[in-house]
Amino acid sequence: MSRAPLLGQRLGWVDGSLPANTRRFHVVLDDTAAPQLDDLVATSYQLPNGDTLVHYGIVVESSGIIEGAEMPSDTPRITGARTMPGVTSRRIEVQILRTVPEMWIAPDPGAEVHRAIGEHRDKALFLDQMEQKLAVGLDQSGDPIYADFSFLNGEKGGHVSISGISGVATKTSYALFLLYMLFETDEGRALLGVHAAQTRALVFSVKGEDLLHIDRDNAKLRDPENPRGDDARAQWRALGVEAPGRFNNVALYAPRSPGSQHGVVPAVDSRETDEVTVFGWPPWDFIREGLLRFCFADNEDQRSQVSFVEQRVRLQLARWAFPVHDMPGAAVLCEPRPGTSFVFDRVVNESRPQRRPGDGILIRDFGNLVDVISDKVTGESPDYDPGWVAGAAPGTCSAFLRRLHAQAPRLGHLVSVGVQKVKLTRSVNVVDIHSLHDAAQRFVVGALLSRIFEFKQRSRREPLRFVVLDELNKYAPRHGQSPIKEVLVDIAARGRSLGVLLIGAQQAASEVDGNIIRNAALKIVGRLDAGEASEYRFLSQELRERAARFLPGTMVLDQPLIPAPIPLRFPFPGFATNPTEGARAPEREAEDEDDAFGRQ
Repeated sequence: MSRAPLLGQRLGWVDGSLPANTRRFHVVLDDTAAPQLDDLVATSYQLPNGDTLVHYGIVVESSGIIEGAEMPSDTPRITGARTMPGVTSRRIEVQILRTVPEMWIAPDPGAEVHRAIGEHRDKALFLDQMEQKLAVGLDQSGDPIYADFSFLNGEKGGHVSISGISGVATKTSYALFLLYMLFETDEGRALLGVHAAQTRALVFSVKGEDLLHIDRDNAKLRDPENPRGDDARAQWRALGVEAPGRFNNVALYAPRSPGSQHGVVPAVDSRETDEVTVFGWPPWDFIREGLLRFCFADNEDQRSQVSFVEQRVRLQLARWAFPVHDMPGAAVLCEPRPGTSFVFDRVVNESRPQRRPGDGILIRDFGNLVDVISDKVTGESPDYDPGWVAGAAPGTCSAFLRRLHAQAPRLGHLVSVGVQKVKLTRSVNVVDIHSLHDAAQRFVVGALLSRIFEFKQRSRREPLRFVVLDELNKYAPRHGQSPIKEVLVDIAARGRSLGVLLIGAQQAASEVDGNIIRNAALKIVGRLDAGEASEYRFLSQELRERAARFLPGTMVLDQPLIPAPIPLRFPFPGFATNPTEGARAPEREAEDEDDAFGRQ
């Protein structure tokens, strides 16, 4: 092997006064060298057979000392009055990322150390080993940092875990940045290939209405008086994006406003009502998809026999419920007989389920459904059916009904005829759940994720489905069980092979089920709580301490191909991230054709 030139500036020499091993070494710096933390360096070693071994590393710490100073008062005598002999020495500590060729040999003490630039920087970051490169940020020098897309799209690995404290770590902003690089750049669309136009992302908006504005340009980026504007545009250009802007193919969903009728007014304040689709579930879909289980998602329900009654009731609903042909979305509950036809008036005014002789009970909303179930499982009711409780104790049935009735004011407005199902017809589909009760949020997340996962189990792996979910610790906590957690754990385990990729965010990874965190190929960390940092074992000690001081926009990426986490920054977004940043409303776009996700 011929000796490869190291084209970067010489920084110094491998320190021979301290041991250099196969993991780390120290560098005594030139007087004119000023490397920063996270800079990439290289040093070569001439092997006895004439070949050259190159060590690539990343700067993890910097220090300085005055050799000859033993007491604090010696420092001014040496550097100021010069009445004592002494020499200032500066050095850096380097963590080894890679050796070329791959050999477990320590660097040569006294060897020159250079900046790794050009081809050598690419080798330090394993870019020559990445067949599918996706730009995911910038290093301290403003050069792109790449992730291997095959560890994100499910080919070699899948899923992303983003951790950091709320409000400072910019977890959701970084998740949207990843989606922007995939859906709105030529590089990202090339990685998605022939399925780019059919690839979909489902984004849950859990904090305010900020995400309902990503289809608008960010006015602050275009503001000439904004000091961040020029820097942000330069950063975007470094990522290969000349004109950053809004997401161009977006669908917005919000729940029905509690005071509205017929599901026509969304519960949003910062968008026009005709710009947002009111979502929900017709009763027939609620029953057919078995969504009753997501009304009982608390750990308390799973530890008791309540879950057994819920399963039995869900089975009976699926067995005896049928669609009503002239009232889309409604269901009728009865024991069918040969020749029975279910036809009802389109407008029914009674608040209780309507009973028709020989036909059954009409269910138009969640209240109707609760009343039907109550009659079936209450022992004193004339319609009591022991087959619906399968021998469960009366106390258990009462506990089940108490929980069911409690859900009516929390999520009842989500289940009714006349509402629209969430359909992934656009590239990015934002479902706003921030205004919902906690129980309703769990219901929506569980219902949509289960539908996506079940659909992908019946179809091909591509086109891919990405899911962005913040507050993951609420839906898949480390301890306890729930139907939603089961779905998320299943997605983490099998989703990559089915084409369902989770981009999950949480304040603390230690509070999320370990199966989900372990199955995430890409782990990204923003600013951490000082007490939480020790839980992130993949970070070096230096990065754990630094992570407690990260500014917004600074993250650390850990990916399987690179043996050490790499700090990075991402630019100020070109799309609006809150109502005040929205520059203008987008042009109305024709509705795309529905995909199988939204069809019955």
